[in-house]
Amino acid sequence: MRLARPRYRVIGELTPFDERDNVQARNTLEPGTADCEAFYARHPEWKDKDDQIRGLPGLGHVGSPLDTLMLGMEMETLLRFSGEDAVDGPIAPEPVAIAADRAAEKIKGFARHLGADVVRIGPLDPAFVYTNIGKTWHDPARSFGQMIELTHKNAISIAVGLDPRMIETGPVLSEVVEVMRVYGKLAMISTTLAAYIRALGYPARAHVMPNYQVLTVPIAIDAGMGELGRHGLMITKELGSCLKLSTVTTDLPLSFDSPVDIGIDEFCKDCRICADACPSGAIPHGSKKVIRGVEKWQINPEACFTVWNETGTDCGVCVGSCPWTNPRTPFHRFSVELASRKRKAGWWMSRADKIFYGKFKPKATPAWFEEPDPTWKKYKRLR
Repeated sequence: MRLARPRYRVIGELTPFDERDNVQARNTLEPGTADCEAFYARHPEWKDKDDQIRGLPGLGHVGSPLDTLMLGMEMETLLRFSGEDAVDGPIAPEPVAIAADRAAEKIKGFARHLGADVVRIGPLDPAFVYTNIGKTWHDPARSFGQMIELTHKNAISIAVGLDPRMIETGPVLSEVVEVMRVYGKLAMISTTLAAYIRALGYPARAHVMPNYQVLTVPIAIDAGMGELGRHGLMITKELGSCLKLSTVTTDLPLSFDSPVDIGIDEFCKDCRICADACPSGAIPHGSKKVIRGVEKWQINPEACFTVWNETGTDCGVCVGSCPWTNPRTPFHRFSVELASRKRKAGWWMSRADKIFYGKFKPKATPAWFEEPDPTWKKYKRLR
């Protein structure tokens, strides 16, 4: 169902987020540096936990070198697409006149041609723009704490689906190798799309991993791609939550898509499969809370990130266990369509998932990977 405004409840005023406060950004701080000392002087409550996480192996440092090197090469390629010189650039001096409806049609068509699975367009809410840079990745064009000044009015949200079979192997290296494949694809799509818009004579910036200036999930929800689930990720009819996102912000006039109601609130209230499976216990079983002005389920990012750094992956169990992630068969598509229209059908969908698929357990890795590191077996919820 298409709506006039998103379903999430705003309680009070939406508050922008400082990327420096992101647990991943904090992990990049080098102890003893001025940036690190200044940050923890402001936030002493995070220091002990962050130091503990820094003592863990870290992303990409668990498993056979034959596999970790795959991840490393994917990351090197991604970094070539994510520097400031790649995500933004010169604008053609003479804008090409084009109607908003036609521009939206061309942008969506071009993005899908480049490999996007889902494309939606909506407004850029300034509350979803980071206030300060937290992740620099040693790019000299970015500095930790640098103020972000992004004034674009429109946002193009781009989704590429992950292979569910690979994600369901998490939390081992095959899962994160698939994630980085998709991030690389999104970077290529987004930087190409932004460059095309600038060639038309309009400002445009690609926001890709690991160089975002915006929160991609709420922007995509505002554009009508899906709704927020219990696990803190967006769920869509087309791909469930088994996807990754990028955003292109621009002042190119574009017609907007409408927000959607696909029944996620009702579904996630009853389901709790992801909360049961989460190895860190980071996903709440209880009710929503108000976070920076929005009522939503709030995960524990430090607990989640600890598992990332223990296993050397970004885990993926919440995505792999979600009923909306199941193989995209005709029966699954029918179940999703029914669940999004009939609220009680969602209740039955989650229970049928438990009966048919049983408790989530990591699937076998593809034969071209080495035997996974056994670290994941320490988590009782996955055995």
